[in-house]
Amino acid sequence: MTVRISGTPGDSARTAGTPGAWGVLGACLVAVFIQMLDLTIVHTAVPAVARALRADAAEQLLIVTGYGLAFACTLLTAARLGDLFGRRTVFLTAVGAFAAASLWCGIASGAAELVAARAVAGVAAAAASAQTIAIITGAFPERGRGAAFGVYGAVAGLAGLAGPLAGGALVDANALGVGWRAIFLVNVPLCALAIALGRRYVAEGPPGESPRPVTARELDLAGVLLSATGLAALVFPLTAGRELGWPPALWVLLGSSAPLLAVFVHRQRRQARAGGDPLVRPELFADRDFAIGAILMAVFYGMFTALLFTVSVTVQSGLSWSASRTGLLMLPFAIGAVAGALSSPILLSLWGARALTVGVGIFAVALGAAATVIDTTGSAVDIGALAWPVFTAGAGMGWFAAPLPSVMLRGVADRVTGSASGIVPAVQQIGSAVGVAVLGMVFFDRVSQRSYLEAITTVLWTMAGVSAGLALLTLALPRRRS
Repeated sequence: MTVRISGTPGDSARTAGTPGAWGVLGACLVAVFIQMLDLTIVHTAVPAVARALRADAAEQLLIVTGYGLAFACTLLTAARLGDLFGRRTVFLTAVGAFAAASLWCGIASGAAELVAARAVAGVAAAAASAQTIAIITGAFPERGRGAAFGVYGAVAGLAGLAGPLAGGALVDANALGVGWRAIFLVNVPLCALAIALGRRYVAEGPPGESPRPVTARELDLAGVLLSATGLAALVFPLTAGRELGWPPALWVLLGSSAPLLAVFVHRQRRQARAGGDPLVRPELFADRDFAIGAILMAVFYGMFTALLFTVSVTVQSGLSWSASRTGLLMLPFAIGAVAGALSSPILLSLWGARALTVGVGIFAVALGAAATVIDTTGSAVDIGALAWPVFTAGAGMGWFAAPLPSVMLRGVADRVTGSASGIVPAVQQIGSAVGVAVLGMVFFDRVSQRSYLEAITTVLWTMAGVSAGLALLTLALPRRRS
């Protein structure tokens, strides 16, 4: 099978700051916003969904986790599809499929149907997400990628923070009488916007690339199966273990993930040595920026997701706060994260990779400061006293997480950018699942022994220590690539 990759007129002029490049970024931003929003928006709507659809406990769990599981397990395959059939084609098709799946979610008449629709939405989201980093990398020259990824990081982080609040607000508003269905139906017009921008600005190949035929080898179906089942065996137990009480079957499933993924890695290396087209390019991890960056990303996003989870549980379950009051607590974090992400290109241009050291170091100090502000002997939290350390933690996150993809990819060759575009979000999702599982166990163990405020303070100090370790790890990155 031969696929022709071609650019759109004027691609050769697409540089940082031109309408074309920023139009490409706009399409990717809308897509990543709705994909990240869907990961968390359902959390606050689950009670309403369960009542309306008479969903049992298992179905409620799958409504929440099914999307993320499908998303994480298909990212590597989705990135390869972009290489074979063109990133523009896969991106637009995936966003259209996501819109259709969201509409299906919004009109679902039963819990099992909603679970299936959420899984389809997760696969479609993965197919779109796996193209975005490669598309942005191709649209911007190296000197402009820091700014592009800064905005990208700000939008992705804001979407994750906004999800639970948006879910609660849409359910309470009951616009047009659709109730909980609005959390899915709202995706449809946003997808239409992403498709319109994508059709106008996104090209199949790198900017300036003349049309050229690409021979697409048969997709490695065994690799697809190994990666999907291995990741599912890893992510599902970590995501659902606490809710299900960690039955023996989950431990067996979790244990099977290591050999499955080991066989997958061996197969990828063998294919690469034979001159084949593996789903994951092993040479990516020979690049120090990418290899260290993957570790930094997995650990940091594990902490970030666990932070959102444990804070939400503490104030809503432990202190009986409403979703809106929880949002007020986290609002300074969101403001700081956006400000940090948007200003991160300046630090990156001045300090190179040491900007990451500064960002995660500030994040560590801010978490420690927040822990000292909390009165563990009381039964309340002072939002005003926490505002400054929470804002500073958000800024530190923005200065670290937003430029991290740019640092990871600065030495990656164009021919492996597609593989990298799938690996980066996969690493984020795996890190998030592991982080919530590990820090969640620490948190709930402390809750059972002491109190919610004691537990969140322990988690904050643990995260501060881990963040300090990440700051040291960033020193292994070359400050600037020659």
